[in-house]
Amino acid sequence: MTEYDLTERSAVAFHDLFRGEEEDGSVMIGRRDIGSYVSVPVEALEVIDLLNSGKPIGDVKKLTEEKYGEDIGVTEFVQEMIANEMVKTIDGFEIPTKSQLQKDMFSSITKKHVGWMFSKVAWVVYGALAGACIAIFAAVPDYIPHYEDFFFHPWYSVAILFWFFFGWLIVACHEISHLFAAKAVGTEGYFSLSNRLLFIVAQTNLGNIWTIPRRKRYTVYMAGMAWDTVMLFTMLMLLFFSDHAMIAIPPLGHAFVKSMVFAGVWSIIWQFRFNMQTDIYYVVANYFKCRSLLPDAQANIRNFLSQFIKKIKKTDFTDTPESEMRAIKWYTLLYFVGTSVTIATYFLRSFPLFIAQIRRAIEGITMGHAANPGLFTDGVVLICVASFNWGLWGYLVLRTRWNRLRQGVFSTA
Repeated sequence: MTEYDLTERSAVAFHDLFRGEEEDGSVMIGRRDIGSYVSVPVEALEVIDLLNSGKPIGDVKKLTEEKYGEDIGVTEFVQEMIANEMVKTIDGFEIPTKSQLQKDMFSSITKKHVGWMFSKVAWVVYGALAGACIAIFAAVPDYIPHYEDFFFHPWYSVAILFWFFFGWLIVACHEISHLFAAKAVGTEGYFSLSNRLLFIVAQTNLGNIWTIPRRKRYTVYMAGMAWDTVMLFTMLMLLFFSDHAMIAIPPLGHAFVKSMVFAGVWSIIWQFRFNMQTDIYYVVANYFKCRSLLPDAQANIRNFLSQFIKKIKKTDFTDTPESEMRAIKWYTLLYFVGTSVTIATYFLRSFPLFIAQIRRAIEGITMGHAANPGLFTDGVVLICVASFNWGLWGYLVLRTRWNRLRQGVFSTA
């Protein structure tokens, strides 16, 4: 329930809004403090300036109608800006901000500290290391990871527990690379914990990335894979040096390095799941200049299916620019590629790991503590860890659903 009435006499004041460069007749505007941005027609900037000058909505309507020869929907525009939390006050009433304020992590880190990591020379090195990794796998096929490499310790529970915690450290390094890259190009970001399909993920929210030029955004999007490549190359070289007696690594250490290779390869493959908003997705969306490429591609698929399933509601793309429509059609194909990668990943990685744990847990429990205390303990720990992991995933899913339900209930109250 609002405490203001939007009328012809209403005076509207906006927050201090960022204004981007014009692209195809549109401009990105938004609030840096909450990382919220929307694309509006260039003419909308004039409406914002007129309203900010103190002119009521009715006067702005008349001025714009005289200039453009038609009603450009000033009231509707203001309502949309209220919904996107761009409006600060209406007739002196302050519109509350519900979104979380942006958190600038590592505030002491500046461009001068991390700029060298994402210089042109650095990207040449990253590219060379990626090529070297491919060459090593081609020359030594035994280094291509197998799901059994994940269990570097004879006790599966030790490997699971270790990766349960150490895996987050690797994820943190990946996300920190995005944060540092953002610093290098003049913006910031913050961490969050969420889920994508059946996977728990840590992600970097980079709402203010829209304040930097489009070409610089590639640096931020590709930073995580660049650092993943460095880690993967380092592990492969350790294996190579160890296998050729250049350095001495004990058997357990050698197995752990192979486990790191396993993690590194799959972390990179993850990014090619075009049916999710991964790093590669943002690269493609940035190239095509589309902010909603994934949902638009999904809508395009639904439109196709609606020809055969009448219950599916079609999306109207009539007003979509031709260039953007071409991008949507191209990405629809990539969407199916990403779906195939996701399915293949599940059956080649996730499912075999899950089955291996179940077998070990059953073996340990059925054998009993008296017969083999170590194997029994291994099985119990595996069950506990799996229960906790699925419980955490369930909590994240239910939390998201509950927040949406609560917002829906309160918004109609």
